[in-house]
Amino acid sequence: MAVAQMGNPANGPTKIPDADLDPARNLAQSQLESALHQPLPEHYIWTKADVLPGRENLATPASRMGGEDLGPHYFRRAFNVGSLPEHATLYVAGPREARIYVNGKKVGEFALNLDIPIGIRVYACDVTGALRSGKNVVAIEAERGPDATNQNEDWISRQQSFGRVLAAMIVPAARGVQAPPLVMSDGRWKATLQAQPKDWEMPEFDDSGWSAVNDLGGIESSIDLFQGNADAGMYAWPGYDGISPFLAHYNLRAVKVSHVYRGVGKIDGAQSLGGNATNTALTVTLPTQEVPLQDAPQLLLDFGREVTGRIELQSASDSPAQVVVQYGESEEEAIKQPYLGADPIYLPPHGTAFGPKSAFRYAVVRFTGGRETRFRSIRLDGIAYPVKYQGSFESSDAELNKMWAIGAYTAHLCMQDDIWDAPKRDRRRWIGDLDVSGRTIDDVFGDHFLMEDTLSRLIGAAPVEQHVNEIPGYSAFWITAETEYYLHFGSMKQLESVHSRMVQLLDYMAKDLNQQNLFSDLSHAWPFVDWSPGMNGYDAQTRMATQFEYYAAFKDGAYLLHILHDKNNASRMEAKAHALMAAAQHSMLDAQGSFGSRWQPNAYAVLSGVAGKDQYAAIWKNALADVGREEYHPYIITPYYNFYVVSAMAKMGHPDVALRWIRKYWGGMVQEGATSYWEGYDPTWYKGMDFHESLQADNMSGFAVSLAHGWSSGVTPWLMAQMLGIEPTAGGFSKVSIRPDLMGLKWARGSEPTPHGLLKVSIRNSDGYVTAIDLPAGVEAQVAVPVGTNGAGLKVNGKPMPSIAAGGGRRMVELRGEGHYVVTGAS
Repeated sequence: MAVAQMGNPANGPTKIPDADLDPARNLAQSQLESALHQPLPEHYIWTKADVLPGRENLATPASRMGGEDLGPHYFRRAFNVGSLPEHATLYVAGPREARIYVNGKKVGEFALNLDIPIGIRVYACDVTGALRSGKNVVAIEAERGPDATNQNEDWISRQQSFGRVLAAMIVPAARGVQAPPLVMSDGRWKATLQAQPKDWEMPEFDDSGWSAVNDLGGIESSIDLFQGNADAGMYAWPGYDGISPFLAHYNLRAVKVSHVYRGVGKIDGAQSLGGNATNTALTVTLPTQEVPLQDAPQLLLDFGREVTGRIELQSASDSPAQVVVQYGESEEEAIKQPYLGADPIYLPPHGTAFGPKSAFRYAVVRFTGGRETRFRSIRLDGIAYPVKYQGSFESSDAELNKMWAIGAYTAHLCMQDDIWDAPKRDRRRWIGDLDVSGRTIDDVFGDHFLMEDTLSRLIGAAPVEQHVNEIPGYSAFWITAETEYYLHFGSMKQLESVHSRMVQLLDYMAKDLNQQNLFSDLSHAWPFVDWSPGMNGYDAQTRMATQFEYYAAFKDGAYLLHILHDKNNASRMEAKAHALMAAAQHSMLDAQGSFGSRWQPNAYAVLSGVAGKDQYAAIWKNALADVGREEYHPYIITPYYNFYVVSAMAKMGHPDVALRWIRKYWGGMVQEGATSYWEGYDPTWYKGMDFHESLQADNMSGFAVSLAHGWSSGVTPWLMAQMLGIEPTAGGFSKVSIRPDLMGLKWARGSEPTPHGLLKVSIRNSDGYVTAIDLPAGVEAQVAVPVGTNGAGLKVNGKPMPSIAAGGGRRMVELRGEGHYVVTGAS
């Protein structure tokens, strides 16, 4: 939806210093949701005959769980009122259509516009005149709500996502004002799917033959109810936050206000909403109580970077107001085609109201109702997971420093009600995304709670009888992500908690292999590798890359099972890994000695270990040497799989070439104004006048493509692993490999969180490498530094130390014990 007749924006984009990029760096306990908000008492309910199957049937494809059944559902509830209130408002959420009666009188009806991806939406109406002193009856005829197709593992969230929920209440207050309900949806309601006589809504109707409703629990009772945009429209429910208790709030003013358009009215003090202005004195005047959307006064708020949260409006007026907000991760999205559409907000006198939760940088605010409205503020109510930036990276290259910081911030944006792929779309757990973003989170934040909860919910409860996210390769990535987590933090308690489920998952994965031990998708799931032609369907390239992902999973699974002293299962998984490798080598190599010419399968063949060092030259020549070389190539590669590509390039001995591609690829996003990394990108894509509309991912292009996607944060762990050279090699960083590589830079330094404390590495090139390491207690380090070809040895803290050749003109020394070590080449 275009914004009518908007003026020119202020000059140039707003730039935020790298150090200030993340506005949620230092959140206090007093800002936690658990300290600010009590979950609302209202429940989601539905008819028992139309409840989705429970956990045991979750293998049923989501496409068959929504259906087209739009028959009427009938709900009734009797309740008592003592003294009649001065105002009473009824709220209904969930159905796509409803007719609502109080004491036999129709008080409201609605039919939703389903063109925007918001599941539940809220309808409100005044019922003051319909209430009686004493017994009252509310009756609702409803059709199931819109389908948000959220495929989370929790069955209650699927019930919500397929529109099979109803929330209702009557409060003794004017619209938009929170108050204890006179009646609310809970287990005391009755419901039926049977057709009813004409008088079914009357107070005297005998509903004794109806069943009790299925009570799905509180509308804020489950982490799964807040995901996938299924509850996006609940922002209009008084008091609704829909936020997990461990998340925190913060406030942020816009850094700039632009596109101020007075329409048929008048806007005074718009600039007071942004920048460093201290006096908020916004007043909007309309010629009538309501004006058409296209004529409404409006403005654009720019928060300077991608943010997560919701618009908060505070009134300073004696009368109500109505506004419409449009969010956008880009200015063009906010103006042209906001992902959540144009969202109306009712602002009560001297009250506070919110827009929907999402991720955005820009917000168009249109003032559509209220003759003269004064605002105390219009700002961001930010929602963030409290973390500390423990890991760090900086170097002599400011561009790389910025890339690292943006990757860290991208991952933080995705840490919400569990770790999501993205905070705008899909707002869901995806393990492929977590395999990359989890490494960023491990390296920067050292998080435990959210990582463990997300991993557990992704694999689901025992017994495991389906693929993670219904994708075979994502089952493999669950194993590799679990391995990365164990290597970083070494939690035996967490590993033991997934032991049996991990074995069940690996056994389920094995069912996808044919007699030749080749991946054949015998479970009829969705083979997916990347958003690229031939990489997300049952074809040769997808099967090949999935074969390599499976090998990595069975190899890592065997490693974890050995840690758990489960020798029998470890031996079985080792045997399966060997069989997968042998089958790949026998059936998938081409005449040139590589695995075709595509980047993705060749990269993962290298990373997984299917490809041996003797095959690197052929793979480089026939596939990966082309990375970044072509001005245009026909195959899309996302930032997600690009992480594996540049990691494989470094493993093969070409980190300098990988760094050039990183500068062009991730650096290209930064140069185009990214404050968080995008779901899809190619430097060669034609941008025209609108970069966002040209982006491609998820088999689509345009504004729905996310500009903050966790799977795109891989440059951050890459710099930690390849430039600082930090790689844990035993559980919980009990052992670590440190193999720094400046790749032409003058210096670099950083820190890595470990269970033993911060591990710090600082390197500089001053007539040879000088590597300083702060080693925590309980960590053994193998440090391999360049010494050239002169056969020089190594000194530690100025004293010669025994060392061995480590390949690539390096020598390696072992360090044990807490302390500060300076490693140099001996002359």
